[in-house]
Amino acid sequence: MKEDIRVFNDYEILMKNLKRAKYIKNMEVFKEKYAGEIRSITGLETSERYDYEGFVESVFERYKFMGKVGKLKKHDLSLFMIYFLFPAMLLAGKDADMNEKAKESCDSLLETWNKKFEMDIKYIDYNTLIAGFNDKMFGIFKTS
Repeated sequence: MKEDIRVFNDYEILMKNLKRAKYIKNMEVFKEKYAGEIRSITGLETSERYDYEGFVESVFERYKFMGKVGKLKKHDLSLFMIYFLFPAMLLAGKDADMNEKAKESCDSLLETWNKKFEMDIKYIDYNTLIAGFNDKMFGIFKTS
């Protein structure tokens, strides 16, 4: 489980200058490179409940400075969760015909994440996220 936080190894690189085409490419790289970790976090390898508290605590420990994770880092990590980890988990569940398990896993991880990082994020599936890139990013910036 602690090894699963490797999914954050490249988060800064994956999140740079995201436009639709680059996001699609980065997601493919992410899914391929961390397929085992994504399946583990999603709980597709076992019938036992994944230790989301331990996972989130490990992420917190990795990025804390002087006992806490700074506000900007919290936002960056949370955006990575929204753009990469949650959609990858949902895709892994879909690929394994375990959509419900993937959604339940995302719900559990989301609840644990929001509590530990004092955030109020939601997750979104890959196709909905991709559709949001079509004309304008967040309705503000044109993507081309």
